[in-house]
Amino acid sequence: MGSEDSKVLKVCKIILFGILSLGIMLSAPTGWIYDLGVGTGTEQGQKPGEGVMTIGSREEVEASFSDQVPATISGGKLVACPLVRLRDVEEAGTHYTGRRGSRRQVTISEYIAGSYPLSTLQKISQGIVSGTYNRYHLTELEDGTYLCVYFDDYLKLTGTDRYPVGYVRSATIQERQMLERMAEDYDVDSKYVLDMYRHGKVTWVTDMLLRFGVLVVVITIITVVWDSIKKRKDGQG
Repeated sequence: MGSEDSKVLKVCKIILFGILSLGIMLSAPTGWIYDLGVGTGTEQGQKPGEGVMTIGSREEVEASFSDQVPATISGGKLVACPLVRLRDVEEAGTHYTGRRGSRRQVTISEYIAGSYPLSTLQKISQGIVSGTYNRYHLTELEDGTYLCVYFDDYLKLTGTDRYPVGYVRSATIQERQMLERMAEDYDVDSKYVLDMYRHGKVTWVTDMLLRFGVLVVVITIITVVWDSIKKRKDGQG
């Protein structure tokens, strides 16, 4: 009986480590680490300083775009969009792995589009890849219209009253196609995106090394605690 219990515990341990590995390597939010020393100012991704406009209407969206002034939004209702974008866009494209004669081709997309409206399964899948992809959202402005915003996903988890500094830019083809679909249900202008993400702050290689380091530490701690509890139970038996 003790042998069977030991086998069950080993299986549970393997499953636990598998879930932790997937969660940390694919989904754990690390963007906040790269933003620790970002400071306050008017550069994209910084904490808003003096001279940063808080957008509250469509007229202000257009003014911010034409004048290219730094802008942000206050905390408010967010609607998830059926589109995610690679955090490190330099990784987009075709890559080759393995040795000569057994090389495999891997294609990484800059964007991953989903159907609209988003199904529960798609929302879950967006969450799973949130370690390498950021989601788009619509935010409701004070005048009742909506604006497409793009920022680091960890801010959705932590919450904030005021988002980072961004600049209103023209929507890309993929962004515009997504917004045109959502415009059937929301009063959003598909031409604009308020981009508040500090591009270039994360490289895929550095982030994977960071995640792997965290994973090793977490697994080590769990293993030590697990073995300690097991020895204590065996001693009592």
